[in-house]
Amino acid sequence: MLLEAVVAAFVASQIGYFVVSCGLVGLFARRPLNAVDERTLGRVLAESRGDSAPRPQRSRANGDQRLAAVPMSTVDPAHDPGPGPQCRLPATTQRRIHVLVPVSGNRNEALEETLASIAEQSYPAGRVFLSVITGPGEPAVAELTDALESGRANGLTVELVEPDDAVRAADQTTGDRTRTDCGGTRVVAATIAETVATLSVDDDDIVTVVNSGTQLPVDTFELAVAGLEEYDIVQAKRTAGNVDDGLLPLLESAGSAIHSDLLFANSSTGPYRLLGEGYFLPADVLADLEDWRRDGATGSMALDAAAFRRGYSLGVLNRYVQKRCPSSIHEWVGEKRRQVAEPYRRLRAPNWSAFDRLRFVTGTGLTHLLAVTNVVGIPVGLVVALATVAGWLSLSPLLVALVACNAVVWAYYSVRSSRAAWQAVPFESHWARLRYSLLSNPFTQALYATLWAVPLALALRDAVTGDESSVSGTPTE
Repeated sequence: MLLEAVVAAFVASQIGYFVVSCGLVGLFARRPLNAVDERTLGRVLAESRGDSAPRPQRSRANGDQRLAAVPMSTVDPAHDPGPGPQCRLPATTQRRIHVLVPVSGNRNEALEETLASIAEQSYPAGRVFLSVITGPGEPAVAELTDALESGRANGLTVELVEPDDAVRAADQTTGDRTRTDCGGTRVVAATIAETVATLSVDDDDIVTVVNSGTQLPVDTFELAVAGLEEYDIVQAKRTAGNVDDGLLPLLESAGSAIHSDLLFANSSTGPYRLLGEGYFLPADVLADLEDWRRDGATGSMALDAAAFRRGYSLGVLNRYVQKRCPSSIHEWVGEKRRQVAEPYRRLRAPNWSAFDRLRFVTGTGLTHLLAVTNVVGIPVGLVVALATVAGWLSLSPLLVALVACNAVVWAYYSVRSSRAAWQAVPFESHWARLRYSLLSNPFTQALYATLWAVPLALALRDAVTGDESSVSGTPTE
């Protein structure tokens, strides 16, 4: 009787794996059409030389023509900072970039790392303007002085922005401290909005958000600027950068890399999702989205959902921003608990068709289904394997074929995951990459995927009880 129950659970788990496999095969087969990479930069350079015809004006999905592009801000030759180190973009296509850096945690070192990463960009430092944004409970200004001065010493224009008393009071009195698309609690989002409103920003200037502790590949900015010649919004991929801090960040790096490589790279037809950082958009697009969201027609829809409904196109930058991943299991569960709850909260957004909702949750649902299935599938799979080897059990040919199909898809998924991680994570040597690959293997990745069942269960409990306190902290996505 017990063996029959184990076999039934095994069959159910294999069916669950088969559903995941079908979804993964669909993602494998799709070739992303919205990639922003060196080919994008090449097209921009060709147009700047007059080697190709100008692109036709893009149109929104709802049929409305997008506003004509505003001419580039005039650059005074006497104050032109010139191209940055190895910057490939001509001066005529370079645009000012306003980087909003919400401070998370109390690590001065994390902010220094991010400012140093921005200063090392191949993009001209004279056209990069940083606003470091603090929130409630964040480090005092004195604690950030060294980091701010280090950024200025590297040629960056850096200012510190603190929420005013009115914003703090509103955040303390509201009962809804949930996450927002800008990142952090509503007080941080309000401060970001206030910062954008008070900045001297032209319509063609670019706005982006980079959390403290995040590091960027050296050509992220110049490729993003090139991508905005073709798309309305550009989103970078993501991975964990602190792979030497423990096994969790190491496994997270591969998981985040393949998640970005498969799901976000295939999101051109929408509804797409912007991560909590690493997205770039012109100031006029941001203003249009904010105005549209404030008129009450979209309720609490996030920025990315509003952008999709407005018909703005998304390009996915083929570069990985490297964020910090918690090294302790307690912090990791808390972070992922917030992360997994957000997609399902967004399903309450108005004006979405059933097809929109299905497509939005499909990719996320696949990874979540995999985690839940692993809870049962791994232990019963081991029992069935031992019983089969011992001769106590004989599997039908159909079930063997199903298991083989799932195994092939999982093996290919593991290969793709390793390739994405090798591209995303910088290795100091071949030995470092070999050690990484030995630790991040298909078996440890399976256990890592199973671990997601814990934050999933907690997020489900929050949804049932209506408790949204878990999403009031600093987001990761």
